[in-house]
Amino acid sequence: MAEPERRSTERLALRIPIRVIGFATAAGDFTEDTETLVVNQGGARIALQHHVAADDSIRIVNLESHAEAEFRVVGPTRLEGEHVSEWGVECTESGHNVWGVELPPPLAREGNDAGALLECRACHTQGFWPLTLMEVEVLDSTGEINRTCSKCDKTTYWTYADVSRRPREFSAAEPVAPKPREAEVHKFVERRKFKRMMLKLPIYVRNQKGEEEVSKTDNVSKGGVAVPLEMELQVGDLVSVECPHTSEVPDILQKAEVRYRATFSFGGRRLYGLMYIR
Repeated sequence: MAEPERRSTERLALRIPIRVIGFATAAGDFTEDTETLVVNQGGARIALQHHVAADDSIRIVNLESHAEAEFRVVGPTRLEGEHVSEWGVECTESGHNVWGVELPPPLAREGNDAGALLECRACHTQGFWPLTLMEVEVLDSTGEINRTCSKCDKTTYWTYADVSRRPREFSAAEPVAPKPREAEVHKFVERRKFKRMMLKLPIYVRNQKGEEEVSKTDNVSKGGVAVPLEMELQVGDLVSVECPHTSEVPDILQKAEVRYRATFSFGGRRLYGLMYIR
């Protein structure tokens, strides 16, 4: 198990204004301006009014630097009665430093993971699990994280097997597994049909009005691209693109449809998701 004093060298109490964007989360689609409370190399504790759930995917934008990345919700880190006011999140895009501060590397540890003997709260099966720093934070704060239990054949809540390590007692009335959200999961899978790569490639975009713009992609996949543009587009609009853009006047253009339009813009540019039309 990672010792608290070791973890204290890897995190920093820092309030950074952020914008959190949720897609197909437990709280639905939302945008909320809030702030970080603590940051570390791979994630953060953030204040959030929307009630998300463990394993939800969110996008966080640093409102000071405009850097952004995808994050996974690990779980709540502060409970006030039945209300959750703080959440632990970790970045799913390797190498991204959204916070704009240099943090010291982990001390006296090989790799990035700690480990602990955990117990499924549903069937009481025990197992040793590798844990990220933010998962340790969540376990030490609220006492449980989500894991897939092979015996239960579903995702359940897991806590420390050693009762003395648990930060609180669990009542018999508390749920032992998160509620299934099949509709939201299906919707999310459809949006993530192709694996995305975080590549900054030059891209040429021309809309149906004949307006042209050259930019750089935010990410790419076999099915399309995400790209910030000054051009004003609406969901459903058709555009012609060349990616990567290699010449001033492209000869071969790929048709694409605007499937996502960010609700916010930075520096005069708005993020769009373009799906290729085969």
